[in-house]
Amino acid sequence: MNILLRLVLAWLALAWSGSAAATGSEVLLEFREDAVLAELRLPLRDLALALGRPLPASPLPVRGRLHAELARYLGTHIDPVTADGRHWWVELADMRVAVDDEPRVLVAHAVLVPPAGASARSFVLGYDAIARELPGHATRLAIRSDWHGGILASRPATLALLDAPRGRVAVDRDHAGAWRGWLAACRLGALRAADAGRYLLLLLVLALPAAVRSPALLARMGVAFALGQTLALLVAGPGWFRLPAGALDAVAAGALVLAAVHAVRPLFAGSETWYATGCGLLYGLAAAGTVGALDLDGWQLAAAILAFAAGCALAQAALLGGVLCVAAGVVLIARRRLAWLPAKR
Repeated sequence: MNILLRLVLAWLALAWSGSAAATGSEVLLEFREDAVLAELRLPLRDLALALGRPLPASPLPVRGRLHAELARYLGTHIDPVTADGRHWWVELADMRVAVDDEPRVLVAHAVLVPPAGASARSFVLGYDAIARELPGHATRLAIRSDWHGGILASRPATLALLDAPRGRVAVDRDHAGAWRGWLAACRLGALRAADAGRYLLLLLVLALPAAVRSPALLARMGVAFALGQTLALLVAGPGWFRLPAGALDAVAAGALVLAAVHAVRPLFAGSETWYATGCGLLYGLAAAGTVGALDLDGWQLAAAILAFAAGCALAQAALLGGVLCVAAGVVLIARRRLAWLPAKR
């Protein structure tokens, strides 16, 4: 029995150490017009072994002498170069310990700037942090944001796995185009609108009585909803104005109740388009966090907001088209039923 217990304990120790050793690093790239931003995510335990000293696991930002030491270490392990061998300029910015991950990781941000005349979308990245001191440590290289490549922060794309000291990988994004970013943001908007929950139900409750009354009214309400959400996205997407999620949900629930009552007994007859505009504003404020999480800036952020709004509008137009078809079918069946009843008598 004693031998069996020792074997079980040994197996558990090996399993734990194997899972800990299998924990790897990540390098997430974000492409900008004239630079590349890199987020480095390094397991704190392995980084401490590589440095040969313990590291604090405090969630506070890393500053002072420790920041300078880590910046020197990481700076010697990041080596982006052009195809003709010219080195890029690398600057390590803020660092912090992410306590929401287990095991805990050090999150560091770096700015990679190409030499004069070189493209920021084509280079060879050399990276061997931790792997130089601990052979076998793997690093996942992924692209988190590339507008011209159609990659948004919601869906990072793995580029390579660096699992050897002085790992190098060629990064070439020159073949992409801005239209890819438009399509990706438009697709994201359509998916977000299709999964909007109570806001989609709100639009449906508004659309049903309007479709029965007049297709023109339904079209006006659809356009008003789209304009309202676009305006809210333009204001809230860059972070200029935000409302707490709880407050938005409460207001949206109240708006849904009013829309349901209006469908039975008109409360704002003649002002449906204005009410639809207000509901669109609510949805735009709720969806602004999705656009803000794309981590874009400048004209790319503006283009992403417009493409995202267009995707939402397309999904909502499909919903309204379906509502109109259902309403037309119901009206047609009702007319045929009324026309058949007198003949039956």
